[in-house]
Amino acid sequence: MLWAFLSVVSGLGDAVIFALMKKLKPVNSSIVVWVQYAFALPFLLILLHFNYPEKINADVYWNAALNGILLIITTYMLIKALQTSKLSVSLPMLSLTPLFLVMLSYFMLREIPSKAGFIGILLIVAGAYTTNLKSEHRLLEPFRSLFKIKGSFYVIIVAFVWSITSNLFKIGIIDSNAIFFTVLVYSFISLMMIPILLINPNKKLAEIGQNIKPLALLGVSSAFMIALASYAMAIAIVPYVISLKRSSLVFSIFIGYFVFKERSIRNSLIGTIIMLVGGILITVF
Repeated sequence: MLWAFLSVVSGLGDAVIFALMKKLKPVNSSIVVWVQYAFALPFLLILLHFNYPEKINADVYWNAALNGILLIITTYMLIKALQTSKLSVSLPMLSLTPLFLVMLSYFMLREIPSKAGFIGILLIVAGAYTTNLKSEHRLLEPFRSLFKIKGSFYVIIVAFVWSITSNLFKIGIIDSNAIFFTVLVYSFISLMMIPILLINPNKKLAEIGQNIKPLALLGVSSAFMIALASYAMAIAIVPYVISLKRSSLVFSIFIGYFVFKERSIRNSLIGTIIMLVGGILITVF
């Protein structure tokens, strides 16, 4: 069960990343996107020194480029969502990722969860519904809120795209190894973001200097999160890993409560617990 432990701890890294993105609201979004990947590279390169693959499939480079483009887009969207809505409202929508993964993983990797896994998926959907339920007398309100609360809508799009990138990541790991593909994707993103950073560079450098501590922590957390998740995906099927990785939602709700003083989290917490029970069913059975 090493992969399960790695997935859950990776979720803690995710929660820290989400909180830092919200805290860094005054900072230019392009800086936050670039730092998340570029500042993680030194730590990942150290790991690569001890984990260089014996064989590398040439297709891995095209995969890394596509993965990088999709991650840049979704990171911008996630930052926008986190900076315009509560953590406890928008982030639970990420638990829809396993629902998308069950379908896409079959077509992309021929990975199929157990029967209990499908029950777990239904629990995840029910939890996501409960998270946005404000009144038991307005059962359709969560669906309406997805279009009223932009943060939730953005995160659902991110959840769907991440179901694609997660499968692409697994393919990249198969074609090389966990750390090599991660370094490749993070390097591609860091380089592709440089032209954007060169727009008004003095201002951006000043922002980096003024916020160096949280930005550095963002880079460290990103390296920590992706390394553990990549190792887990090398061992287990993608829907299982990502389901347990969504433990970040519980961490995020408590961070939102204690750090950002977000209240009225009762339904968010109940919904998240339901989703995590679904994730456990997917994983254990």
